[in-house]
Amino acid sequence: MNYGGDLQNKVYTLQDAQFSIGGSLIYSIDKFGIKGSLTYGNVQGYDSTNTGFTGRNLSFGSKIYEASLCLQYDFFRLNENRKFTPYIFAGIAIFHFSPYTYYKGNKVYLSPIGTEGQGLALYPDRKFYKLNQAAIPLGIGFKYRVADNIFLGFEFNSRFLFTDYLDDVSSTYPDQNALFMQRGQRAVDLSYRGNETNPGHPFPSDKQRGNPGQNDNYYTTTFSFIYVLPEGFLFGGGGKSPRNVGCPVNVR
Repeated sequence: MNYGGDLQNKVYTLQDAQFSIGGSLIYSIDKFGIKGSLTYGNVQGYDSTNTGFTGRNLSFGSKIYEASLCLQYDFFRLNENRKFTPYIFAGIAIFHFSPYTYYKGNKVYLSPIGTEGQGLALYPDRKFYKLNQAAIPLGIGFKYRVADNIFLGFEFNSRFLFTDYLDDVSSTYPDQNALFMQRGQRAVDLSYRGNETNPGHPFPSDKQRGNPGQNDNYYTTTFSFIYVLPEGFLFGGGGKSPRNVGCPVNVR
């Protein structure tokens, strides 16, 4: 699993990719399938290695918990003569995240701090962002039959988000004095960390901190083992020939 946002220069990359794991149940009719999935993983980003903005010097990490429901389309119907098919899918997902960083050796969750002035009286339009959000999964993959009821698969799945705060960075720095008065010195230190690499540099109150014009995203590269349940397994029928119902696992 990896992410794209204000702390990552590249839209898609393997840099800072983290291990994740998931499972799915797919019910197929002809070339179409309905796929319900649960996924867990981690994302992270660093100005120091990813963006070159060492003057900003921000970093974050977050666990991702996701539940999704997708419609999948196989380009070919698999049978005795065809063992391979590419496929595409799209759907809806709900995910939970909570960005954190490390400050003086301690793990600190960033959302309650309001690093961009969320919740301050000076910025009534800046609300705390929600940690449970919707996403649109969109992806492509292929699967290969290695036995009557066993497939191996590979897919790429990108989630398009409705938030720019997966990494806690989006708009402008808040006013330093207002942030200090209502949240304390730790909030000031975590809003702007450039003075850790350039001591004495002034806090850039109300200057640009991130890019609010483009939402963040996260994505997975998945290697899967798929076991096909016998036809009628879910609803009775004696378990005759295998159908395309599978349980992919082991996501990276």
